[in-house]
Amino acid sequence: MDIHAVKKSVRSIAVLLPFFVLAVTPASAQSGDDAWRQELLKERAQKDAEFKTSVTSPMAGSARLTVAAPGRTFIAVADGTVSASAQSGVGTVFAVFFRDGSWYWDEAAPGVTCRLEEREIAKNVEALPPGSMFRVERFSLVAYPGADTLALIVFDPQRPQQLAFEHLLYFPPDRRYAVAARLEKFTEQRPVKIITTRKLEKTFYRYARVHFQLQGKELALTALKTSLEGPDADTLFIPFKDMTNGHETYEVGRFLDVPEPAQSEFVLDFNRCYNPLCNYSPAYNCPLPPLENILDIDIPAGEKTYPH
Repeated sequence: MDIHAVKKSVRSIAVLLPFFVLAVTPASAQSGDDAWRQELLKERAQKDAEFKTSVTSPMAGSARLTVAAPGRTFIAVADGTVSASAQSGVGTVFAVFFRDGSWYWDEAAPGVTCRLEEREIAKNVEALPPGSMFRVERFSLVAYPGADTLALIVFDPQRPQQLAFEHLLYFPPDRRYAVAARLEKFTEQRPVKIITTRKLEKTFYRYARVHFQLQGKELALTALKTSLEGPDADTLFIPFKDMTNGHETYEVGRFLDVPEPAQSEFVLDFNRCYNPLCNYSPAYNCPLPPLENILDIDIPAGEKTYPH
């Protein structure tokens, strides 16, 4: 190649530079980066589609009803609002009650159903399992029974935030924030109480410490688990805060869900961090990142705060 001829034209340089980059970058590395980026963009598109179309989209979360034991509570729909009352009245659509340590439902109006996925929950016979869904007129109510309270999250497809939703907001994919990490399990996985946005407590298990380097600093985050047994036992839950919170990202913090790696060495990808559901609706109750998971750096990766 005549290098002097190349210098004569800026346009020639612009044309030749991409070929030079391709020549010095291994094809396998480029292929891996492209596959990683495409998978990340695919995940984001799928989440946007779910938020747009699902009957339980967080954008449709319009209210949270908390029912306390004992006694019978009546759920009513009137003037486009779902409410709970100790007395049956105009608009009552069903009732819930506490018996022998479990929650049940009965006295349903015509057309009201309660299912867990495709399985119907029998009235007055079967205890309400977590995640069971009532369908009442245009509303969906998802039940989360506790020891002596029952939370019902009301989803309204006509909530203005749901109608206006187009897509979530993200930082561009950046491979620099998919970092090499090392998992150090604690000798004892003890339960810990984490404060929530509603000033309540949720129980997690303090499972491991995740060590990594970012922006020239040695950093670590504590990984929690919601359970040590069952379907959630293989997932590490990492709530954290960094210096972007309250500015570009949600003020409460952000979360990472990481499949527990088979080996201690793995990739911690901050491009996949996401907002607590409280960012989208006041109906939710979200855990706050513990003090040990507050980082003194900016991590401009993953999901940005969603404007209300």
